[in-house]
Amino acid sequence: MLKRNIKLVFSTNALMLCSGVVTSLLSAWALGPEGRGDLMVVLMWPGIFAMLSEFGLPTAYRFWTAKDLDNVSPLFTCAVILTLIVGLLTWGLAWVVIPMMIGHRSQAVVYLAQIYAIVIPMTLLTDLIRGLLEGARRFQWVAALRLIFFGVQAVSYVGLWFMDRLTLAAAMYTMIGSAIASLIVALIAVWYELRPRWQPALGPLKTALRFGVKDYPGILTEFVNWRLDLMMLVNFASSTSIGLYSIAVRLSDITTVLASSVGDALMPEVAASRDGKEATKVVTRSLRLTLAAHLLLLVPLWIAAPYILYFAYGDGFVPVTDVLRLLMIASVIWSGGAIVISGLNGLGHPGLSTIARLSAAIVMVIALLAWLPRWGIKGAALASITGYSVMFVVALFSLLRQQKIGLWECLRPRLNDVPEILKPANLRTEFLRYIGRATATKAQGGEALATGAIESFVGSEILRDA
Repeated sequence: MLKRNIKLVFSTNALMLCSGVVTSLLSAWALGPEGRGDLMVVLMWPGIFAMLSEFGLPTAYRFWTAKDLDNVSPLFTCAVILTLIVGLLTWGLAWVVIPMMIGHRSQAVVYLAQIYAIVIPMTLLTDLIRGLLEGARRFQWVAALRLIFFGVQAVSYVGLWFMDRLTLAAAMYTMIGSAIASLIVALIAVWYELRPRWQPALGPLKTALRFGVKDYPGILTEFVNWRLDLMMLVNFASSTSIGLYSIAVRLSDITTVLASSVGDALMPEVAASRDGKEATKVVTRSLRLTLAAHLLLLVPLWIAAPYILYFAYGDGFVPVTDVLRLLMIASVIWSGGAIVISGLNGLGHPGLSTIARLSAAIVMVIALLAWLPRWGIKGAALASITGYSVMFVVALFSLLRQQKIGLWECLRPRLNDVPEILKPANLRTEFLRYIGRATATKAQGGEALATGAIESFVGSEILRDA
């Protein structure tokens, strides 16, 4: 089940990444570094407010739905009520506060950011429903609602690009349309798969909130760890610098696809497990495989970095090569930490994952304040490496101590870690099977060709005799 879910989530994330690269390319070509930076400013703060309004509940929904599907109806009812109350209040607050946060930008950028804040209640309800679907392990629907978001965005960007109308405002309205489409798919999915009833109840909400509040500081600090560099750049750097850095971030995200895929599937599987030792083995094996895969990806991407920037984005983005390479290293470290944190949450220790993320946030704030004014976007990338390293080390130490296992036992490579399909004997079997299939196909094609020739000859003889 876990392997199938990881494959599904990985395929989804890979498609999302491809869509993100396409939209990143088109927006960079159409808007340039400065316009790309303005777009990042417009989209960032409404997203932050949406995350603040969730109180860690998506993770709690995932955990308690995995534990007992009877929780679906009361949790769904609470999701709707929270959206109508908390979501709308947060939207109004964002409308007032956003100009204070980015008031030094142009009036057009500030106004577009205020308009984009309408996605806050939509994002809140979508994320809560996604928590229900992931907890129930309906990953095919989770994949659909995520793909529809990026699919609408990519198709719209391509259309606008060919019509030469891909402006800052058009990109922002496209994102709103994508959020609406994703919410519609989420509502269809939860109704079709889980059939929730209207069942207001304080008990399940209190239980979810207790779990969510423990994980909430960790979620906030994880977001801070993941995007604090951009948040501070918005206040300290020019739109051009932000645009260059955002492209580097987008490309470095390539190496996080596997980790986010494994993490999304890992947490509900571990939470649903009845055997603590087996659940721990699943977490440690996932960590080893994730680190190995990312290190293998790092080398070719490191070498190809300047060529990717030159051929994909143009001369104007090549100066960010060193930053991109640093962010690739940061992404590998973050990926390891993300797996461990997902495992801690699945094992029922959200407080420990919060400590890891909070420690990283404190270190990253100090590093950014020290290095950003001195080294600019390169300092931001170095701060990311430092913060993610702290998160990984603290989370890993917590896992080892809580589950009473050693570091070598956790990280030691094992032959049985290698997926069966990648082992030499199985690769040889698959190769021979492929060769045999190709030979059979070729033989069938030759037989069909000969049969067709015979039929044509017989047919022509019959016609001649007639």
